[in-house]
Amino acid sequence: MNETNVAEDSTATSPAVRSAPPQFRAILDRYRGVGGCFDEAVGPDGVLRPGWQTLFGKLGGLTVAEVERRVGQAQRQMSIDGVAFNPHDASNVSRPWSLDPIPLVIRQQEWSLVEQGLDQRGRLADLILLDLLGPQTLLQERVLPPEVLFAHPRYFPAYHSLVPRPHKHLHLYAADLARASDGSWWVTSDRTRSPFGLGYVLENRLITSRMLPAAFESCHVRRLAPFFMALQATMKSLASQRSENPRIALWSKGPASRAYFEDAFLARYLGYTLVEGGDLAVRDNKVMLKTLGGLLPVEVLMRRVEDHDCDPAELIGESSNGVAGLLEAIRSGNVAVSNSIGSCLSESPMLLAFLPAVCQHLMGEKLKLPSIGTWWCGQESALRYVLDNFDNLVIRYAFRRDDEAPFQPSKMTVEQKGELKARIKAEPGQFVGQSHVSRSTAPVWEGGQLHSWSLALRSFLVANGDRYETLPGGLARVAPEADVLLHNMTSGEKSQDVWILAEEGVEAVSLLNVNHSTIELTRGGAELPSRAADNLFWLGRNLERAEQIARLVRVTLQHITSQEDAHESLSPLIAACRRSKQLLGEVSELQLTQSVEFFSKRITEGILDRKNSYSLRSVVHAAEATAMKVRDRIALDHLRVIGDLRLLLDTQLASGEVAASDLISVLDNAIIQLNALSGLAGENMTRTLGWRFLDMGRRLERAFQTASTLGQLLPLDLTHVDVSRSLEFCLQIHDSFMTYRNRYLANLQIAAVLDLLIADDTNPRSILFQMHTVSKHVNRLPRSSTQAILSNEERLSLSITNAVRLAEIAELSTLDKRGELTGLHKLLSRLIEQLPKLSDAVSARFLIHAGFQRHFALSPASIRQSSSDNQDGATR
Repeated sequence: MNETNVAEDSTATSPAVRSAPPQFRAILDRYRGVGGCFDEAVGPDGVLRPGWQTLFGKLGGLTVAEVERRVGQAQRQMSIDGVAFNPHDASNVSRPWSLDPIPLVIRQQEWSLVEQGLDQRGRLADLILLDLLGPQTLLQERVLPPEVLFAHPRYFPAYHSLVPRPHKHLHLYAADLARASDGSWWVTSDRTRSPFGLGYVLENRLITSRMLPAAFESCHVRRLAPFFMALQATMKSLASQRSENPRIALWSKGPASRAYFEDAFLARYLGYTLVEGGDLAVRDNKVMLKTLGGLLPVEVLMRRVEDHDCDPAELIGESSNGVAGLLEAIRSGNVAVSNSIGSCLSESPMLLAFLPAVCQHLMGEKLKLPSIGTWWCGQESALRYVLDNFDNLVIRYAFRRDDEAPFQPSKMTVEQKGELKARIKAEPGQFVGQSHVSRSTAPVWEGGQLHSWSLALRSFLVANGDRYETLPGGLARVAPEADVLLHNMTSGEKSQDVWILAEEGVEAVSLLNVNHSTIELTRGGAELPSRAADNLFWLGRNLERAEQIARLVRVTLQHITSQEDAHESLSPLIAACRRSKQLLGEVSELQLTQSVEFFSKRITEGILDRKNSYSLRSVVHAAEATAMKVRDRIALDHLRVIGDLRLLLDTQLASGEVAASDLISVLDNAIIQLNALSGLAGENMTRTLGWRFLDMGRRLERAFQTASTLGQLLPLDLTHVDVSRSLEFCLQIHDSFMTYRNRYLANLQIAAVLDLLIADDTNPRSILFQMHTVSKHVNRLPRSSTQAILSNEERLSLSITNAVRLAEIAELSTLDKRGELTGLHKLLSRLIEQLPKLSDAVSARFLIHAGFQRHFALSPASIRQSSSDNQDGATR
């Protein structure tokens, strides 16, 4: 890289920066822009640009160690919040979202010129769609070639006349920007379907403003909330009915989408219901949300699904994300969709070659914000130019389909160039040539130093009356090499918050402004989609399963490390660890008990094994993945505690060489966090159906695990078992040892232990307590008011509860003639058989729209495999 020279007298720094700690001042003095590029922070004379001086003046007050500490803290917070694209896709590959602490700073005076150009381009894009899907004067008067519409691979005649004129097609618009070496801005692409990035903009702002609070306030950064308030107002204005308080849903592709984090984040922030295609149905030309309480009308859909994927009845028949009959519902005026279906047509790169002429034709104006140089190969002269200047251009497909990476002839072999030229000559209308994008550079914090990286910026606009209002900020992506940013806005190594600096102080604004109109008071909860109920149910199951594993392993370790325990007395515990799949491989119990270090190593390997779907680590990861799918339904504290728990296992135990005492400490913390989650659910969740399914999942899992553990620690034949020790293990694992001691002191008896863990309805760990709670939940689930007989799930819950309630403890604890606990194992066998049936009955009746049916004992790995074959691609 060529470097610009900075004066030796440190004129690049302001007085505020010169007063900074010497270490940071030296870092700033060493910062250099890249020769030939516009640098956002430093001018050609080496002096910090206005706005940057204030930022670095405040930032310079921090030591390098403090900056590094805040960066690490911010990255951990984003990891806990699940900021990635996409952590739940079918490839199972997660790409963390990396945020740089240095924001991109732009003064309002300069940004105002960009806003004017973007407003014009937003209005122009909408006019193009209104014409192409309406009178088509642009085609008739040959301003645009007919190929722009009829050669588009994602064009369908059904797009026409969905939106009656003069209503807008575009309610949300985005433009990708780059800055030339002279400082002027260029648009590299237009995004008109459902622009990606708004959720990440919000997350960047939240994290950066917390990381640099003093700098944020001193720089008078414009707030983002007014833009989102305008977005809410626009979505509300689309509702033809219930305009005061319409039901607006954010329509996502679900966990299979790389933008699922953003979808859930935006739904929560805007207050919209997050839905997937399977949650919706069309009845009587109206879009309805399928909930446990029945069908509810949806007035507005904020669409995050590709145009061609929206309606399998009229568009792509094999669509798994669409809603059959949606287009007819739109034509009937019963639902509005933002952006309108068909808006993808104005994203075509070939349109950039004609925009100046189109702008003049439709608006009588010159294009204020120019596009990157583009030549459509469907024109003979443009084709010649592209072939003659092949090595100096970038080649793209003429129509955007799936964000394919561009071709760069300058980096191709002779054979590759020949093949590409042959393709272009064979189908010239399918390709465009574009100038190489000249990008500005911006300072990036990397390795305790400031480096100059290339910048890509996406700006967002929302329709507001006759104009488009620009977000005072944007999504900035940076990379060491400019070519990395050619693909799309998910490329690049880091993101930056974008600070638009106002001339004066900025007033704080909140989306939660008081609305003085009258609203009907309700007690909500029945409007829960089956998919959300299913995920909450399995979130409860996974969390309880994780707690049972942690308690079992902790008790085992505590006794393995105790000098007072005889090795043979620990056999039931070790066998229970084996059956729960936390101990893998062929190794004798003698080996495990003779060496604490050996056992600690093997159990650590077992609970951390990601390939083992039953391991504690896998179960916690499954719980986190499920929680992310309902992040719009549970508190952020829930997500953070689960994220902390996952980090605890991923980091503190990652080496595999963990001392037994350290492993016990980690399990102590894990159990505390799992108990915190129970407390959050018990104290913070309103008693809606969402809470009921979460709690029902926990209770069913606890009853099942308790029955299984009792059967393992108190086997049918007690001949070779130290009964007293096994009873003690049962009480400790089920957190009932203290209660037992208070009641019975040190007198351990089978009958007393079984009464406490099975039949004591005052013990929140007993099986009867779980079944009483499950029965209450089942009885409160929605059903027809005319239903005369008990449903299948009501019969099963009542049958299981009565079996436990009517069990004679004396009979359960008495050995039969063969010296076996026949009565106990008869009851436990019934529970282990009937509890999965109850789970399946609830799923069959209420979670039918959630996808495939999952068995009570299905492992997470089996769940993932079955899920990958399921049409929604969701990991359960």
